[in-house]
Amino acid sequence: MKDMLLSRKELNKVNTCIQCGTCVASCYSSRATALNTRRLVFDYINKNIPMHDDTIWYCSTCYSCQERCPRGIMLTDILIRVREEVAEEHLPSKLKKFIENIREYGMGVPPRKSDIDMRRKLGLKNYSAQFIEKSLKEVREIIDSRRDKL
Repeated sequence: MKDMLLSRKELNKVNTCIQCGTCVASCYSSRATALNTRRLVFDYINKNIPMHDDTIWYCSTCYSCQERCPRGIMLTDILIRVREEVAEEHLPSKLKKFIENIREYGMGVPPRKSDIDMRRKLGLKNYSAQFIEKSLKEVREIIDSRRDKL
């Protein structure tokens, strides 16, 4: 892994953490996953984040932890940077599949064939990509250009 992406000023700010747990208590994702923002940031600062620890991808970037931090630590922004750093070397297999689905179908979770058949039978409009065609083309080009990282 490369050197940390935090400036000295940001690192000093993170080191003011009083381990109060407000970030974890505020986290929507931690209610349903193993995400522990406080632990992840601490591990990152100490360069202990394993490359295959997928919990960094559980953050929904809602910014609740960051908004509520009594020390004003930019927790969500740090997690986004950690993702950027880790993504250079490792993406979880589920995220890889999600990206491939976006490339192929224009949506992360494509409809099942049985759902498509049922909608057709009921005369309902079929599911469509979440992107307009021009944007989907751009998304596919981006994914294709990074294929070696997937």
